[in-house]
Amino acid sequence: MTAARRGLSPAVVEVGVHRPGLMRRHAERILPVHELIVVQAGMLPIAEEGQRFEVCRDEWVFLRAGRRHLGSDDLDRETWFYWVCFGDAPTDAGADDAAIASERRTGTVARPGRVRAHFEYLLEDQQRGILSPAIARSYVQLLLAEMRLPLMADARDEAAPTLAGRASTFVAEHLSDPDLSTARIADALACSPDYLGRVFRASFGETLTEHIHRLRIDRALALFRSTELASDRIAAAVGFGDVRYFRRIFRRRVGLTAGQFRRLRPSAENGDAGTPSALPGIVP
Repeated sequence: MTAARRGLSPAVVEVGVHRPGLMRRHAERILPVHELIVVQAGMLPIAEEGQRFEVCRDEWVFLRAGRRHLGSDDLDRETWFYWVCFGDAPTDAGADDAAIASERRTGTVARPGRVRAHFEYLLEDQQRGILSPAIARSYVQLLLAEMRLPLMADARDEAAPTLAGRASTFVAEHLSDPDLSTARIADALACSPDYLGRVFRASFGETLTEHIHRLRIDRALALFRSTELASDRIAAAVGFGDVRYFRRIFRRRVGLTAGQFRRLRPSAENGDAGTPSALPGIVP
């Protein structure tokens, strides 16, 4: 990522995209302008004067002008983000810049699609050479307004249980898909992964990942009881692409290895004591 151009007017922005693999770690520098970064994938570890941030997908961080910034760790291979550099202007824009810097330094984007559109239009205007100071200030104000949305009264709270229910339905319908993840579910439901994770946990008392694991292990238990399938085939059938990971999650949730559980099955079928369903740690 390049720094703001020399001679850049405080009223003019420079915008760019950090592509995956562009650099191993965020550069260390002190810029004369503010910088807003919005992560699109992966995680950006960055620090400002000793304050560390770990900015994930659909999250933003506001870095103040005149302060030392540096990468606090190596970037993930898939990490990419938009960035925009801008300065204070002797208008309402300057006041808004100061307000967001004093209120919050990082947060979650409420409308990721809208923010991506603003950045793409801004990039297009910069490339075409038509990014006047007035247009630049307008784009900055739009982006800062989007960053402030989580600070407002969140009208989505009433819809949160509905969103959580839709996520639960999506999980049930795609449970055997090894690519099922919070990010994919959020994409399908057109919301932020961070927001979806919060409302799901508030509604169901568990994270989405815990929910997926619980349902998959429940299904695996049923298959172990009713079939002679090998562990790797059961792992694949319930959505685990890695049988070793499946075994680790199985033991964590059930308290037994898959082999130990299967060896107990005959005693359960004969009605002996110690049936699998009665063993400690097995999720009903």
